[in-house]
Amino acid sequence: MKIVIINSYHHLRGGDCRLAFDMAELLKNRGHEIHFFAMQGEKNIPCLDEQYFISHIDYRESLRNKSVINTVKVVSRSIFSKEAKRNIAKLIDDIRPDIAHLHSVRHHLTKSFLPEISKQAIPVVWTLHDYKELCPNTNFHDGKQICEKCTGRHFFNVVRNRCKKGSMGASIVTYLETVFNSRPIYESCIDKYISPSQFLRNKFVDAGYDPKKFLHLPNFLDVENFTPHYEFESYLLYLGRLEDIKGVGTLIDAFIRLKGSLNGMHLKIAGTGSLESELQARIEKSGVPNIELLGYLQGHALEKVIQNAKAIVIPSEWYENYPYSALEAMAYGKPVIASKIGGISEIVDDGDTGLLFEPFMPEELAGTIARFDKMPLSAIKAMGRRARKKVEAVNNPERFIEATLDLYKVLIEAKKNKKIEK
Repeated sequence: MKIVIINSYHHLRGGDCRLAFDMAELLKNRGHEIHFFAMQGEKNIPCLDEQYFISHIDYRESLRNKSVINTVKVVSRSIFSKEAKRNIAKLIDDIRPDIAHLHSVRHHLTKSFLPEISKQAIPVVWTLHDYKELCPNTNFHDGKQICEKCTGRHFFNVVRNRCKKGSMGASIVTYLETVFNSRPIYESCIDKYISPSQFLRNKFVDAGYDPKKFLHLPNFLDVENFTPHYEFESYLLYLGRLEDIKGVGTLIDAFIRLKGSLNGMHLKIAGTGSLESELQARIEKSGVPNIELLGYLQGHALEKVIQNAKAIVIPSEWYENYPYSALEAMAYGKPVIASKIGGISEIVDDGDTGLLFEPFMPEELAGTIARFDKMPLSAIKAMGRRARKKVEAVNNPERFIEATLDLYKVLIEAKKNKKIEK
């Protein structure tokens, strides 16, 4: 088959890009011809299809010039891209793909290109990575707490609450983008949604989406790239952005509550973000010596600190879809202590491959950490081994690609039959 993978960014920027590239490799290894449609950019991985890519735009940089003309340009680009519509039409004419597989396309590519694909009777599959169709701010979080006020297409709440970066201007742009891109014409172009978590799927179905248009297919991970390490030192590890939405402040509060009550266990925090200075000040004020900010780590240094951890902590305070951080921790043979929120509880089995706790509650997290600290070493190692086995079974690349190809074949056949009927 000829498959075009569509994603705004063509470099490793996040989980959506990673899945898109990894999926492309699996498909290539099966002998399929892969093409890409994305946005131009200096960081892009070289690609033979870049002649079709649309021009780059950095919205934050563009909005620094607050002229009326520039603002109108930015708003219009985020809503509808004539260039994307024109370029995808040329790609289709030149390549004649059998199927189009979307990842993250809104805001930069926009949905403007979808009718061009649909009118050529090319099946469209969309792997959902967030909740943008239901929440203009994408994550059911208003910057302070979980928020579902926009459910039921009450999208103006994003403006009323200034959810987008706390900015009225950014929130208005997001509102207009969401309203314009929620038109039925775009929904009719999608043949199947792939949802990595049941939680995300259920949110869409509860909002009125047709459950028959959804396939639940967990993300995959090639465990051969992760060497399990069942031995450990006496520390818990958080790795990720230092932002409120990630719950790292709650984690630090929980550890402070445990001052002097743990058997020498430390907390290491790897990552950077807007809260870094605030968290450092909180740690210093607490007088707790066993909390350490490691800053940004990568490569061998990151791998080493993960492999030697007793467990990985994911204290998220938003509706995580299906985080790679949990999969990778388990692939390394590490138990995961995580918030019982979003799709996380579909990955981590409480008491079996890790421990779950209610989010936003430092006292409960403290109790969970204390309980983990008292577990026999043999029980912790066994938990890590079960975690590794679960990823091997559930997130197997072969299982993923077989399900994906089966879906492609069904959709292609259905399109052919429709043509015959006409």
